[in-house]
Amino acid sequence: MKTAWIGACKGWMAAAAWVGAAGLMAPGLAWSQSAELVGVNYPSSLRVGGSSLVLNGSGVNYRGMTKQYTVALYAPQKSDQVDTVLGGFNAPLQLRFVMLQGMRVDDLGMVIMRGIEANSSRDVFFKLIPSISMMGDVLSHIKRLEPGDTLAIEYIPKRGTLFLVNEQPVGMPITEPTFFPAVTRVWLGKKPVTQDLKDALLDFSPPPVLEALR
Repeated sequence: MKTAWIGACKGWMAAAAWVGAAGLMAPGLAWSQSAELVGVNYPSSLRVGGSSLVLNGSGVNYRGMTKQYTVALYAPQKSDQVDTVLGGFNAPLQLRFVMLQGMRVDDLGMVIMRGIEANSSRDVFFKLIPSISMMGDVLSHIKRLEPGDTLAIEYIPKRGTLFLVNEQPVGMPITEPTFFPAVTRVWLGKKPVTQDLKDALLDFSPPPVLEALR
């Protein structure tokens, strides 16, 4: 069983390397701008697992000069500090994507897996292989997202990580408690998809001196 997980993971990693070369995770492809600037208006709050969450920030991901998707972060309280906004993962959280271009969902899966690897120790990454494999099974039911489609990845304590497409649950929850923190680090970790998109999700505005140097 473990060999099968490792084999599946290696296959995803090989594909992810090609995707990375194509530019999905190349630096500088996400500009620090709100999703509202491209016509996507996220609600200021929503409910997950019976708890009210607030919109912490939203941003746009680009592939080259093409707007690919927007993503928003919902958390119990608004903050520009990662540790504060995630709150130790003791409360529900949600990453919410709205597609601007048609996209194979396994491309996004590859980005997530590659980002988990970049922001995790080797031991932690290998511990997450079963969960990554389960994510692959969930995403295989989605196959493709079209412009305007919504994908939500949400975390509910004691239940796990859930995937929803256009508000409809897909697959079973991934119960490993360390999986959702690893997913959030893809966009909010020390090696995010891009720093600009991380800043947008944290609604972070650099001081004027730093902004002038960007």
